[in-house]
Amino acid sequence: MNMKKIVKILPFYEPRMWGGGERLENEFNYHTDVKPLGEVYNVVALQGHADCEVSGMDMTLSALYKQYPEWFNCDTEELPVRVNILDPMADLSVQLHPDDAFARAYNGGRGKPEAWVILDTTEEGRIQFGHKAKTIAEFREKTEQQDWEGLLKYLKAVKDAFIDIPAGTLHAIGTGVLTYNISRNADCTLRLYDYDRIDPTTGKKRDIQPEQVYENVNMPDTSTEFVMYPSSLERGIHVTRYWDEPGLYTLMRLQVEERGTFSHPRFAFYTCVDGEGTIQDVPIKKGETLLVPEGMGMLKFEGNMDVFLASYRNEED
Repeated sequence: MNMKKIVKILPFYEPRMWGGGERLENEFNYHTDVKPLGEVYNVVALQGHADCEVSGMDMTLSALYKQYPEWFNCDTEELPVRVNILDPMADLSVQLHPDDAFARAYNGGRGKPEAWVILDTTEEGRIQFGHKAKTIAEFREKTEQQDWEGLLKYLKAVKDAFIDIPAGTLHAIGTGVLTYNISRNADCTLRLYDYDRIDPTTGKKRDIQPEQVYENVNMPDTSTEFVMYPSSLERGIHVTRYWDEPGLYTLMRLQVEERGTFSHPRFAFYTCVDGEGTIQDVPIKKGETLLVPEGMGMLKFEGNMDVFLASYRNEED
């Protein structure tokens, strides 16, 4: 029987052609030879693909999930959640994630609903979100004519705001919009438009999948707006509750000033996006992620820090 303990999850890096900024390295302490750096996986467990290392345990997160199921107590074969932080120096491709049924048939994966909280943004920062077409025929026509102005909707980015991105929603994070992202631990992305960019690693344009997008895009468009959620002071910690859907994910934000206590019944990944401190005497600073296994009871937080909690409730809960 392995004793449950709090462990540090090491970030996983992949190069992104829209990366290359300095904030992830200089402010979040992500030092890596992977360049251009634009996105960090704080939590990912896709075996043989993208998989975080667990510090001090000589194993990956996907291996930990399989070998110590009692740390998680989940109803899913793979770890259900994934977390990343993005700092784009150019707009991401206009894309969507399909639902489970399509993803299973397409690449054996799962759908990837996701949600973002904007950590910071430039004055002109924006995101592409949703579309203006009334029918698939109109959507297809505007795409073929490359009438992006007539097709795509945009929202001004709002610092600290939350946005929910269900399957089938067109979306793209824009230049200079620093984002915390929670999603299902999956990887099925369908691109509609990539600005005809050349990928410097291949010398070619990246693949796009317009036909599959037509099949999966929400019609009519169901996209929403940014939402600001209030926080409440609970046992010395300012707690913001964004999302809690069984079978998908749980997302909260804990803002600690000096000290407080907090209890979450399920396992949780705590990612620090500002400041530093300790959770149950285990140190954590900006850019780092700790995994607290299920059933660790009331936790003691000390320091001055801004921490996101990513967790999961089973479908039956």
